[in-house]
Amino acid sequence: MTSSPKILHIISSWESGAGDELAEFAARLAPEFACEVCVLSGTTRREIPHVPTTSLGLRWTCDISTYLGVGRILRRLRPDVVHTWDTTAHAYAALHFGSQRVIAEKRETETSCGLLQKYLDRRTHRFVIPRTNNALPSNAIPVAKTVVIPPAAVPVACAKPIPAEELLEKLGFPSVAPSGDYYPVFQPQYEPARLNYKSVPPHQTPFLIGVILPLELEHRILDALWVFETLNYVHLNYHAFIIGDGKDRETCLRYRDRWKQFSRVHFLGFRQDAHRLLPHFDALLHLSSSAEHSGAILSAMSCGVPVVALETPESREYIVDGTTGSIIPAEGDFRFYRRTAVKRLLYLLENEELRQSMQTAARDRVASEFNFDTAVQRRTEVYRKLCGTMS
Repeated sequence: MTSSPKILHIISSWESGAGDELAEFAARLAPEFACEVCVLSGTTRREIPHVPTTSLGLRWTCDISTYLGVGRILRRLRPDVVHTWDTTAHAYAALHFGSQRVIAEKRETETSCGLLQKYLDRRTHRFVIPRTNNALPSNAIPVAKTVVIPPAAVPVACAKPIPAEELLEKLGFPSVAPSGDYYPVFQPQYEPARLNYKSVPPHQTPFLIGVILPLELEHRILDALWVFETLNYVHLNYHAFIIGDGKDRETCLRYRDRWKQFSRVHFLGFRQDAHRLLPHFDALLHLSSSAEHSGAILSAMSCGVPVVALETPESREYIVDGTTGSIIPAEGDFRFYRRTAVKRLLYLLENEELRQSMQTAARDRVASEFNFDTAVQRRTEVYRKLCGTMS
């Protein structure tokens, strides 16, 4: 009787954009494959049924103790396949010599072609890319090494949304009354010549807006805070929840407090139960251009949450603009897409029928185009082929 093939998954941290996908994927592989997960950095722990997890405490990008720790795990487990889920994990796995086959997930469309990257590419047996027109890791990679597996939304049990006031109470945040009458922007359309920009009574039920991104400035968290500050000026009754953690947390908190948003913008940190909060949001704001963290768009769509996202190759692939969500054109400077984000959010929140139609269309699109079961099947086929070449 032959033993089950051994699969070692390596990821830089659970806060990585592929963290939720890896956790669900490893749990499903457990009956057929002997899986283990190695997390290079991060203090957050996540329990996966029947899947051992090891954290190595990566402190810097080049950490010799983490490199040696990966080597110890490889010698102990002797995996048939090492599956790396981001660029950092790929580097630490491919630098080790051994009989294991290395699979690298390549989410980003732009990758380095330096000498070290080319060396790592030669030591990698398969590259998983999300689409056929995705940039290959380097010019030295033969097409035979690439496998196209479309991105998939991690299935979540979408609970029935509860009233916004009840959710705020559960999270420990008081509901704040608007500071004045609401100024609608689109109904009627503002026309300066007619001076029809009149206030109306504020919305009684607060709108809930979500952001799921690491607290790092490159993900445009400050731009999201600027958008929320602008919503204060029109006296919109809203609350924003920013889920994630990162090296720039203190900077983000400082700007939030400087702009006096502490009563409406709430930093929840990294939460394993983020999928439970998603169905309660009225909209998700996603201003990051990183492909690694674009999975939040699919997760929101699977829960029927309309997404307002910056235009990227990933958002264009996931969202049908005006039908399943709204795409902010990536043209002009940061002022342009800040203003456009405000307009798209207000238009979405002011039109309940549009939100409801987007909810249904987003769920249907994820179920048909980005099915998680299909992605699991495609990856297990790659495992079987690589394990078969070793026998």
